[in-house]
Amino acid sequence: MKYSVRASFTLQNGEDAIALNQKFATLNANSPCSTGEDACIGTAFAQCVNGKFVTTTCAGGLVCAALPLVNSPGTSIACTTAADRDARIAATGATGASNNAGAGGAAAASSAATSAAASSAAASSAAPSSAAASASSAAPPAASSSAAGDNAAGGAAAAGGDAQSSLTLVQSVIATGFENDGQDQPTAGQVPSLTSSNNFINFCATVPNLPITNGQQIKTGSCNPAPMGVIASNANMPSSKFVFPTNGGTVPANQNFTIKMAIQHLETGHFTNANENYFAAPQVVNAQGDIQGHSHVVIDPLPSIDSTTPTDPTAFVFFKGLNDVAEGGVLSVVVGGGLPAGAYRLASINTAANHQPALVAVAQHGALDDIVYFTVA
Repeated sequence: MKYSVRASFTLQNGEDAIALNQKFATLNANSPCSTGEDACIGTAFAQCVNGKFVTTTCAGGLVCAALPLVNSPGTSIACTTAADRDARIAATGATGASNNAGAGGAAAASSAATSAAASSAAASSAAPSSAAASASSAAPPAASSSAAGDNAAGGAAAAGGDAQSSLTLVQSVIATGFENDGQDQPTAGQVPSLTSSNNFINFCATVPNLPITNGQQIKTGSCNPAPMGVIASNANMPSSKFVFPTNGGTVPANQNFTIKMAIQHLETGHFTNANENYFAAPQVVNAQGDIQGHSHVVIDPLPSIDSTTPTDPTAFVFFKGLNDVAEGGVLSVVVGGGLPAGAYRLASINTAANHQPALVAVAQHGALDDIVYFTVA
């Protein structure tokens, strides 16, 4: 939805965000509060634990702010930039001192805030697509980067000490962009995204006919509630290339041969129990930003080397997880006994530790895996 086309609740969401930011400007760490209450104190996210605010600093120079929801009535609290906060509020049509009051701007005067809102609203009216992009796509990464740096500490407030044992969704990790179905920038054939104001935490409840994946490989299908986790940066996307067999090469029939595959930007040697921890935890990266995981190789039979018929994924002739650490950047495995004469396709499957496909920062990228075609004679 473009911000220039406002829903019935849009203005009220903006006014509510203004009121909350004004309220936050009056708070400090010693202000009375109710357990579970969320707020912003200065530029930090705060949550009330046992009657006292516990604060978490927003990462990367971001500020805590109340933001108007886009696709439903209400507000959210997240770490973002002051400019994005003002743009989101101004886009609702709401104006007032609280655009810059609270959430990192408590000292701003009413006139300055009103001016900022008017300026932002004018920009939104002149270029609605740009405003929408600023509000719906720029803010979520900001909130996400804050969560990446501070979710453990922020969650400690919700859990009374440990975010990872809390059953409460911490406000600082809510991705407000998930409320946008993407149709504010229409493209021919593009379908609207599913939306959520709570990070899809209960999504699997919408498909009660499917069991929870729960760390198992359920062949009839399942619903997995684990978050995707840390997304590898554009500079850390893994890739692989087969050293042997070579594309178009030939290997002797019914004789051992060794598959060798060069790999980069994947910290190999990380794998979990595939029967109990399948897709059961988020992807993580190492200190250098490379995904911690492992690879697999699979060989499919072909009717002929130039066949264009899609293969049957259940009818492979060789599969092996490459769980060891790569030696000199190369993973290898012996195909014991070799293969019968024929045509074959060899492919890699590069994954995170819990066997999920590698997740990277951009949609447009080269293949993260390699495929070669070879014959056995």
